[in-house]
Amino acid sequence: MGFPYNEATWNVVDGAMFMGWGGVTPFFYTLISIIICIVVLLWGDAIEKSKYEEAEK
Repeated sequence: MGFPYNEATWNVVDGAMFMGWGGVTPFFYTLISIIICIVVLLWGDAIEKSKYEEAEK
């Protein structure tokens, strides 16, 4: 893992180059992002619904 610093060329790069590749870290970050998106969508929907109901009165 990590960049092979002994050669200063991109030709030695093979595959993905970021921390956590091959482990569970990308899964957890993706899962947290999905949960945050769902919460924001549900929260926004609830606010929109309450504003709509107030405007009907």
